[in-house]
Amino acid sequence: MLSELHFLRRLRIQYCDELSDDAIQEFSNLKYLEELSLTRSHSLTQKGFLRAFSRPHHFMRTIEITECSGLDDTSLIAITKSCRNITSLDISWCRSITDDGIVSALGFTPHLTSLNVRCGQQLSDFVTVLHTFCPELRYLNVISCSGVREEDLRQLSAELPDLEIAFNRDLGCSPRSFKILKYFDIMSPRQFAIRNNCSRHLNLKV
Repeated sequence: MLSELHFLRRLRIQYCDELSDDAIQEFSNLKYLEELSLTRSHSLTQKGFLRAFSRPHHFMRTIEITECSGLDDTSLIAITKSCRNITSLDISWCRSITDDGIVSALGFTPHLTSLNVRCGQQLSDFVTVLHTFCPELRYLNVISCSGVREEDLRQLSAELPDLEIAFNRDLGCSPRSFKILKYFDIMSPRQFAIRNNCSRHLNLKV
């Protein structure tokens, strides 16, 4: 079916565990795609992602691939190589991504303004080079990334003064340690409190 939708601009597939590698390889033919969202498709593997992003996607601006256990470093690098004009990347709950993988991938995304790596269990040091690879970054979500250090976030905030960072109590950071940094105390799936007198509205998926 996707092979017939040549001019498709937005595609969202959620909670489809039966989505196969063969099915998503048709993404490579959607050359006008601007927004792609895949949520909790655990059947996908590196093979499928490499096929899906084997061609350039010049119009792609937003990618959300969340809770996909098959997304690894090699897959992520292939995606950013294919989609070099993206401004928003959400790979939250993709726990196979490492520092080396995300640093290599971000080398192809100089226009990125929003990055969500929530629950990236293997992530830590990538924060130290974000200002180099993503100078236009304005929003970063590192909630439940326990390896990310407070001092690295403070330095990143100094390098990118317009950056808003979402993090939680797990990092042990003081709400007033950062000039711009916002502090999120995740209370429940439907409740969160914003500390540090945040004056700007933030959109968060909780």
